[in-house]
Amino acid sequence: MANSITLTIDGTSVTVPPGTLVVEAAKIVDTDVPVYCYHPKLGPAGLCRICLVEIENTPKLQIACNTVVTEGMVVRTYGAKVADGRRAVMEFLLLNHPLDCPICDKGGECDLQDFSMAYGQGASRLADPKASKPKAIDLGPTIVLDDERCIVCQRCTRFDELITNERSLVVKDRGQRDVIATATGAPYRSNFSGNVTELCPVGALTSKTYRFKSRPWDNNRTRTTCTQCSVGCGLNVDERYGNLARTLSDAHDDAGSDGWLCDRGRYNIAFYADGRRITSPMLRQGDEFVQIGWDDAIELWARRLREALAAAGPASIAALGGGRLLSEEIVLLERTMRGLGVENLDWRGGRQVQASPGARGGSYADLENAQAIVAFGRPPAQTAPILDLRIRKAVMHRGARYVTVGAHGAGSFVPSTRVWAASEVGAALEGATRVAVLWDGIDVAAGRDAAELVESLVARGVAVACFVPGEQGNARGAEALGLVPRGGGLDAAGIFGAARAGALRVLGLFGVNPLLHHPLGAAGVREALAAVPFVVATELFFTGTAQLAHLVLPARAALEKTGHVYDLTGTAHGVFAAHGAPEGALGDGDILVALAAELGIEIPAPAELRAAVIGPAAPSAARFADAALVGRAPDAERARAPLGAGELRLALAGHIFAGGGTVFFDERLEALRPARSVTLAPESAALAGVQNGDLVDLELDGGLLPALEVIVGDDAAAGVAVVIDGLPEAPANGFAEGATARVRNVRRSGAVAALGAAV
Repeated sequence: MANSITLTIDGTSVTVPPGTLVVEAAKIVDTDVPVYCYHPKLGPAGLCRICLVEIENTPKLQIACNTVVTEGMVVRTYGAKVADGRRAVMEFLLLNHPLDCPICDKGGECDLQDFSMAYGQGASRLADPKASKPKAIDLGPTIVLDDERCIVCQRCTRFDELITNERSLVVKDRGQRDVIATATGAPYRSNFSGNVTELCPVGALTSKTYRFKSRPWDNNRTRTTCTQCSVGCGLNVDERYGNLARTLSDAHDDAGSDGWLCDRGRYNIAFYADGRRITSPMLRQGDEFVQIGWDDAIELWARRLREALAAAGPASIAALGGGRLLSEEIVLLERTMRGLGVENLDWRGGRQVQASPGARGGSYADLENAQAIVAFGRPPAQTAPILDLRIRKAVMHRGARYVTVGAHGAGSFVPSTRVWAASEVGAALEGATRVAVLWDGIDVAAGRDAAELVESLVARGVAVACFVPGEQGNARGAEALGLVPRGGGLDAAGIFGAARAGALRVLGLFGVNPLLHHPLGAAGVREALAAVPFVVATELFFTGTAQLAHLVLPARAALEKTGHVYDLTGTAHGVFAAHGAPEGALGDGDILVALAAELGIEIPAPAELRAAVIGPAAPSAARFADAALVGRAPDAERARAPLGAGELRLALAGHIFAGGGTVFFDERLEALRPARSVTLAPESAALAGVQNGDLVDLELDGGLLPALEVIVGDDAAAGVAVVIDGLPEAPANGFAEGATARVRNVRRSGAVAALGAAV
């Protein structure tokens, strides 16, 4: 077969690879071929016929979206014959389409509107009234359907089938009665639902959060990077008159997001304008907080640091920085603290203990091209959803095998194999020469198993790519840029231990909420913070942790500042301010610059700072679960005792809409936030005598998780109780992965409503 095909398009010679579609070949010469049903990521469908072109020696017009180029082909994308064919298609599409462009949410960026002007006729020949169809159908928590506008291009249903494999959306009925609906009649729920509103070429599918909010010509667009997780997706942010209107995916971000966006990255923006934002430094006086000025706040902080140094030395000072920080802010925090001689630094204010995948870190392309994918610990379905889409792509379209190790299932909509121990993985990898290994960065024992598997595969000549999806946005940057203890300094667990022992005098918390996320648990973190004379927190809201601080400083969120972050592969991405911050809020970097100036500490100049953060992150560990990084992780050596009668193994699952920060303070996301629940396999539910909707208490080693709603499903393995981590109303961070659990105090589902008020 030839390596290339040469054809002529509108008089211009074009050379393309074999198998190229005419619609794609035409893009090389900037020829505009209109499409509705076709999308590069969805492939050809041949439904709408608007992409008609003329091909020499072919008697009828052909659709460019489903015609493969051939050697010597001559294509004409315009001319009288083509124009007449497209006009006829447009006439049929507009027969029953409402003429409501002035009020349609898609007005100004609607393909039907544009192509009607370009290829349609001036007036309709339809003598009968247009068919009436339903409007404003509530399709789910995020989407509204105006069925009368739908042209049945089926982009939405094909996305749901080909990209997510969830197969929720279908076309029901036929002819002019067809309608987009869910297969089961239940609301459309997906972590990627917002993508269908972008794919819709007309105003049929619209977003509840953006509907009737703005026109595209009123929006000011900024291209930036999403920081909600560790993937680093390209993000377009539209602002209208100072208000955040919407976020959209970057269709050209093939290397990162593959052109998609998860619903948290898309919808978690209402908190920016929430009235509960902190806008002035707040100082605790007794049981209340009072406002103080920025100058007074920085001077007080610096004075407390000097007093601690004079009284007990740098060992009495510590700082924790979270994934909300940009890379520049991480460097400033590290340099400022070490300028004081402080080595008690860490980024691990939650469960994650490592971010670097080691020397064998892979790219997203490596993941897609792997013949087998093995996930240890929590799978990325909830911690890094767009990464999970790449796994689905590898499995569904490229034949990869997906294996999960341990209590967690895939949490995804692709065929997978669950094994309990790393020793059982071998059979599933038979014959694979390219393997991707994922570790959640949380379960250290699982990380060590993953490291042993990697070494054994490499010894057999297998190409291995490693990934740590983790739970924080810029964790890779924090680890690579030095926000880790050294020279005898304490890690996060050691910092809290020293605090409880009365050895710390000043503790800085930068964008972390350990009260909800650190495995020490809420009671332990509360005890530790209460024992520190001066705790400073930079925050957006009064989170549970901020309420325990002595000084709370108002910080800016990701879309309010400019800098860089690293994604989980170690690639640096630019973050650009797309929205004005509330008056009085400063970026963490600005706060640290002011503190350093007050203390007389020299910090990097802007050019030096930028140079330190724009290159690829060097591997900071030789392998998974590197002892130097993991330190004294609480779950490192937890014994797995055999289960007794009625006992279950606890599995802590992530959820993209759990958390006590921006999601908790975003009222528009209330319908997407998970309920406090425990998921059991059908056989486990039967043994415990419970059913869907029951309320139960979960008794665990060292405590109780009360009033959890029972969900019976295949997401949980037999003998496992799955609880969502990071819910403020049911914090599970004080319990260890793999802890023994018992179901207690069953209340039947019929009594749930009556118990709701008490819960």
